[in-house]
Amino acid sequence: MLGRLKVFSSPRDALFKANPWLEPHTDEAVRFFALPGGTPDPKIAAARRAASLARLRSGASAWNAWATAMKALAAPLGTDPVTQRLWSYAAATDLAGAAVAPTPDGFAGMLFPATLDLSEASFADSAWFSASIFAGDALFRNTRFAQGANFERAAFHATACFDGASFGRSGEFRQSRFHGPASFRAARFVKDAWFRGGAFAAALDMSGASFGGEAGLGDVRYGALADFTKVRFGDNAGFEAAIFEDIVHFDDARFERNARFEQAQFKREPTFDRARFLGKAIFDGITVPQGGSPVHQSIADLVRRLG
Repeated sequence: MLGRLKVFSSPRDALFKANPWLEPHTDEAVRFFALPGGTPDPKIAAARRAASLARLRSGASAWNAWATAMKALAAPLGTDPVTQRLWSYAAATDLAGAAVAPTPDGFAGMLFPATLDLSEASFADSAWFSASIFAGDALFRNTRFAQGANFERAAFHATACFDGASFGRSGEFRQSRFHGPASFRAARFVKDAWFRGGAFAAALDMSGASFGGEAGLGDVRYGALADFTKVRFGDNAGFEAAIFEDIVHFDDARFERNARFEQAQFKREPTFDRARFLGKAIFDGITVPQGGSPVHQSIADLVRRLG
């Protein structure tokens, strides 16, 4: 597809050719996007969703051929606001509220060139997004992963939102990279959740989340503010060798088994106000900033109190 883009008379022509579902609606689509707040007709939205589902059924190779072509078109279309808005709409994948059926490759290794919206969607089977690339916002608000989900080695380049998502089995995010803000507010992990080897370059909000199984949050670099306020850790919570570049809040968190922070590095003072530790709290070899409030003493008092 990329090779054929060069023979088109204009980038806009190439955009319509890459998205044949748009061709019956060409005039309407251009009119809708002539103004920044233009809202497409529902039949255009339905055509886009049908095209997205058809590409998914065709597998990762067909999907990535389309996605790569769309990425190649983004720069040439940047000088035309109308066509740029049209590109953003055509490149987005809106499956909000869908009951997502299994596909030959799952979503593994796929490139999503613009916003992916799977809010309120449900996966009856395991959801595979390993090594996928999310170039735009990745929206999984209140998404139901009945059999768990695998996002290992995924790259999130914009906002990643998992607020209210539920994972019926394990949530796998090992070695994933979050380049934009990430939010797991009130997310529910029924079993284990693993983020080891990953990195959050921007703010992370996990406030109100709950972990029924092991929470593997160690060996992770937290590059900005991290919020674990009111998180319930139902099993072991592992933050070993984590690096917190900015403030991290564990206020009102509940650690029901072991809380492991061995070798963790706190570049700024963490807060554990009203946190409850029902098992062992292990802070051996941690690094905390010198000066300011006596965080060393506070943690020493905490460990002593817990015996």
